[in-house]
Amino acid sequence: MSDLILHTKSRISGKNADVHIYGNRIEWAMEPHSMGYNITALVLPLFTAFLSLIWMRPSFKTQATEVIPASKITSIQTKKDGAVNTKVIVITSGNTIEFRTSHDKAQQIKSALTGLATQ
Repeated sequence: MSDLILHTKSRISGKNADVHIYGNRIEWAMEPHSMGYNITALVLPLFTAFLSLIWMRPSFKTQATEVIPASKITSIQTKKDGAVNTKVIVITSGNTIEFRTSHDKAQQIKSALTGLATQ
């Protein structure tokens, strides 16, 4: 297992993600949605979940982590995305992933990923 180079929060596919960059891979997992303080928004989902547990007895699954091995990275690009954000675009042999983050953090991510791609 490789040492952690960079940890950051980002937006991937419109969802918050927890991103880890290691010496040999990129890993990320989508964060669970947070609930507001509106009592209706809290009570109604809890009641619905309770009913679902009684009637459907669903199986609980753990949150999956997605991984890109450093060896699969073919290109890393940045693109300004509004006044405060930048997209870091990671192109692999079979996929394209966009990390949306602040301008400063985007440069850190690009530098870390460029170091992985050249190893």
